[in-house]
Amino acid sequence: MNKKVLIITGAGLAIGFAEALIYYNLGKNDPSKEFKLQIPKGAELLKTTGIIIVTSLATAALSNVLENAIADKQELIPITT
Repeated sequence: MNKKVLIITGAGLAIGFAEALIYYNLGKNDPSKEFKLQIPKGAELLKTTGIIIVTSLATAALSNVLENAIADKQELIPITT
């Protein structure tokens, strides 16, 4: 596997998990007056982790495809003076 794909996937996992925790806590703490940091448990944690993994892999794959498409289509135009 390409190093860039691994880097993008890893970064996507880290940022995706942090983002998911923020949204989870915003939803859980909405009715309460005090903000309390919580981590989902059991099946909810597995579903959330699964979604994060799938979206991180999809982001890495799309980034790789787009980068290759852009790199392949770049034309070198000679500069004449």
